[in-house]
Amino acid sequence: MSFREKIHWVTLVTMILAFGWYFLVYPWRIVASPAGVMATAGMLVPVTIAIIVAMTVATAFLAIRSPREVHAREDERDRNIHMRGTHFGYYPLVVGIWINIFLIFWGIGQAEQLNLMIATLVVAEIVRIGTQLYLYRRGY
Repeated sequence: MSFREKIHWVTLVTMILAFGWYFLVYPWRIVASPAGVMATAGMLVPVTIAIIVAMTVATAFLAIRSPREVHAREDERDRNIHMRGTHFGYYPLVVGIWINIFLIFWGIGQAEQLNLMIATLVVAEIVRIGTQLYLYRRGY
């Protein structure tokens, strides 16, 4: 498994764990109130810190274990996998943004819209990273 693939696995697991916690623990009963926006902001701080710490520690650990792979140049296969993953991640992002736009006109609350935007971004990233991992595993 290449260094880039390992980093993708760490990113996928970190995103699922961090935002899984966020969406499971979020106080949904107050989402329609002004306190919902503050709850979102308050919960995004530990999620962001956790992602930064986990990714930094994992990247440093993996880089120490295989320093030669860290400096390996990205080849055509890596660029193609990156491009295709980004391509597939684009579609849920666009669909989520359009849903957000339509819901603005139907009077969705600020905290609800903020959570939908976060969910849109998380789903798009998981699709992007998942596609890239699939292509790495498939030997594309």
